[in-house]
Amino acid sequence: MNGGLLPNARQFASMGSVVESLASVSSNNTTVKTPFQYHRPSSVPEACQLLLELGPQALPLAGGTDVLVDIRRGAKRPRHLVSLAELEELRGMDAADGEWRIGALITPAQLEASKSLCSARPEFLDVVGVFGSPQVRRRATVGGSLCTAASCGDLAPLLVALDARVELVGPEGRRELALEAFFSDHRNTRLGPGELLVKVIIPVREEGDGAAYQAFGLRAENFITVAGVAASLRMEEGVCTRARLALGAVAPTPVLVPGAEERLLGGEVGEGVIRDVALAARAASAPISDLRGSAEHRRELVEALCERALHSARERAQ
Repeated sequence: MNGGLLPNARQFASMGSVVESLASVSSNNTTVKTPFQYHRPSSVPEACQLLLELGPQALPLAGGTDVLVDIRRGAKRPRHLVSLAELEELRGMDAADGEWRIGALITPAQLEASKSLCSARPEFLDVVGVFGSPQVRRRATVGGSLCTAASCGDLAPLLVALDARVELVGPEGRRELALEAFFSDHRNTRLGPGELLVKVIIPVREEGDGAAYQAFGLRAENFITVAGVAASLRMEEGVCTRARLALGAVAPTPVLVPGAEERLLGGEVGEGVIRDVALAARAASAPISDLRGSAEHRRELVEALCERALHSARERAQ
């Protein structure tokens, strides 16, 4: 998400419905010119039809904080970019019928600015606070972050812990999918041909609900998560009646910790329980070793972050 790699976003916003453009792509220290067409559909059905007809050579373009960087680095070489900028259905967020419905084009900065959302769900402030840089938070989108499906993404673990669903629209109509089932692998999802993610759906906060996200990352000015843990609890008269615990950046996709719910349910969330669940979270992680940290270091982080997230979620549930 290096802002220095991004082309001028206003250049793309001012283009017509279909424009022939050239992108400089660096590959193996060689700069080549890769032509692509820029499409600006005005409706979701039109966008889905374009993506279906153009096939794997087309990429949807939302905020561009991942796609445009990948193009400049040569990691992706699409022949077509399909802008989602005109799709009003992908904007807006509201709470009705016991659910928050968040449009795919909502940015992290807009999440942070929503007093109604963050007063009820302060865990979103946990995530936005570590989401890239301030510039990225204003450009990136909720839907783009989920569809990129990077294992180090911060929104996905929290949304999985909140039991989120995604609404997908494609040539075959609309469908909903539990978010944890949406990811198939690192940078891969279960979007079908011509499908778009249009909304993220989460339950409204009920009395006794508390959730939190804790992450450890590098580069404070442009945070990249090394390990993240999201916890969601419901407490009724001191007893835990609902629990979900999700891990990020320590497996190809967000991980729901096996056994965490069973250990937390039916009693107080005391220090001994929290310690047991933290050890279970450590065992459930499957990290790799890379430049950002060793696998063992990540396992240690998961254990510590899990304890912090559960303490914070328990406090918010009071």
